[in-house]
Amino acid sequence: MRDVDQIIESIMKIYPAVKVRQLKVSHPGADDDGIWFFEQPGSEFEVQIESPGGMCPFLIETDQSDARVTTNSVEETLETLTKLLHLEPVR
Repeated sequence: MRDVDQIIESIMKIYPAVKVRQLKVSHPGADDDGIWFFEQPGSEFEVQIESPGGMCPFLIETDQSDARVTTNSVEETLETLTKLLHLEPVR
């Protein structure tokens, strides 16, 4: 299983309302489709993670700011996504 699949599965399990979609490319196989978008309902901001093969490291960006973060593990990526999506911890 790719790291991105583990990340999506974990986010969806803890925060099922989060929407995840992968970039749709014009030329599959030729264009880089290694970008996934995460969005929390009711939020005007989107977070994207990028990795050509879906494996760590990931470049993470949000349209909330110009900040760019590189994460090197599934756990670090999940922590960063949770912060950037302003998700409340599940109790």
